Amino acid sequence: MSINNLMYKIKQWDNRAAQWMGRHFYIILFEIILITIFLFAFINALKILNISFNIDKNNTTDQLLLVQSLNTSLIVMLLILIALGVLNIINNNSRLRGALKNIEFNLSKRRNDQKPQED
Repeated sequence: MSINNLMYKIKQWDNRAAQWMGRHFYIILFEIILITIFLFAFINALKILNISFNIDKNNTTDQLLLVQSLNTSLIVMLLILIALGVLNIINNNSRLRGALKNIEFNLSKRRNDQKPQED
């Protein structure tokens, strides 16, 4: 293998890695951040449930605060799950767009190859 072929292969792999990073890096980063926030919210909800067993049933203020905390935790977790779903839809659309561009490129290349040469 000559040095030119080696450099061409290195450029090709570098270009593919850069394309992958451009397509997937931010989506993976946002997914990791959202999953981390979801885990903290889930752990917090479990702690709230654990505290609920120790609250006196006659103390109205503590009961209301407990209900408000549980409702808020559930809303936060549902919003995070919705955000993960939307992020997944965006990721799938991005992949589909890339596949469609590739198909369109191949079809246009075929059309150009099949055109008769005009002199």
